[in-house]
Amino acid sequence: MMQAPMPPLPPGLDLNLVVDQLMPIVGLVVLFVGCRWVFRSPVGEAFAERIRTRTQRRWGVAGEDPQRVAALEAQVSELQGQVSELAERLDFAERMLAERRERKLGAGQ
Repeated sequence: MMQAPMPPLPPGLDLNLVVDQLMPIVGLVVLFVGCRWVFRSPVGEAFAERIRTRTQRRWGVAGEDPQRVAALEAQVSELQGQVSELAERLDFAERMLAERRERKLGAGQ
């Protein structure tokens, strides 16, 4: 079997320089395609699941007890009621002090 001769290169074009310039681009494309293949495979799914469970464990999202959540919501509701009552009492006390101050100012004239 005979090989066909390579066509002549244009003058001033160095084939080694062209290959050296293109190799990083080809390498990045191969790396990208390889990573995409790995992440879409069962191995990638396993990595994703491990990251997901680790994140959920760290932030306390996984396995929340519904009874605990309901108890915490009730406690928050109770605390909101107490804060509201304290705000009303503070408002009343401020009005009483302002009224008392006005009476003192009116008597001192």
